[in-house]
Amino acid sequence: MQLWIVGIGAALAEFWWVAPAAVGAGAAGFVGVRRGRTTRARRLGLKAAQHELQQARADAIGARAAARVAQAEVTRAEAERAVGRARPDEVRTARRALETAQRAKAAATASIRVARARVSAERAAVPARGTDPQHLPLARLMAAHDAIAARWMEYETDAARRLAFPALSDVRVPATAEFLRLEGVAREHRPASATAKLTPEQFTIYRAAVDATGRAFAAAEQEAWRLAGHRPEDAPADDSATSRWTIVASEAIARSVDGITRAAEGAASALDAYRSRRDGRDRDQPRP
Repeated sequence: MQLWIVGIGAALAEFWWVAPAAVGAGAAGFVGVRRGRTTRARRLGLKAAQHELQQARADAIGARAAARVAQAEVTRAEAERAVGRARPDEVRTARRALETAQRAKAAATASIRVARARVSAERAAVPARGTDPQHLPLARLMAAHDAIAARWMEYETDAARRLAFPALSDVRVPATAEFLRLEGVAREHRPASATAKLTPEQFTIYRAAVDATGRAFAAAEQEAWRLAGHRPEDAPADDSATSRWTIVASEAIARSVDGITRAAEGAASALDAYRSRRDGRDRDQPRP
């Protein structure tokens, strides 16, 4: 019995370091995973921009190849036409295809320049370690999305604005319908929270949807101002134009009240005239 106890003591003395090492390794692993997630969240915008650049380069390669094929097709059609084996309309069709391919090539080249500029901007904007999660790329993008929705809701919930600019609540207006469609697309790609784990591809898709929604809202807002009788460029871009809102809404309300008053007066006059004619007919009829 004593030998058994001595053996256990010797084993413990030999391997006393195993448990602390295991605990330390687990803690280090947890810290490493958490640090890795934070790094990915901070660099998500940059990774997405780099993914866009790679995609733009791939698209440009395809566009250049298509332009070369279109140029070869023009050469072939012209040669066939010279020997009388091709009609003039075939040459014109080949030339139009070449023009389309060249425009696509130019657009692809421009997309590369835009993607490079975005990479540079995102690299400069990578948050430092320890940055508030609200300032991380995904949180900023979701805040931008919320800001667009908030600007539209001002037209929906503010009685004066709704009265002044009804087009922003009318889905029959094409610009408004397009904005609402794109906003729905952005909602589909919106993550559940600002701490959700997104791939650079998912972030790119969501960012593109938010950008498209912002442009569509600006177009819908300008169209609403135009339909309300104002210059589209006067549409406010932010809440700094509160006084202008007040003036425009007051004018719209005044016009509406004035129109309602005139309509009521006209209806009253018509009703009085009808009653007068009816009373006159009653007096002219012989009494039994």
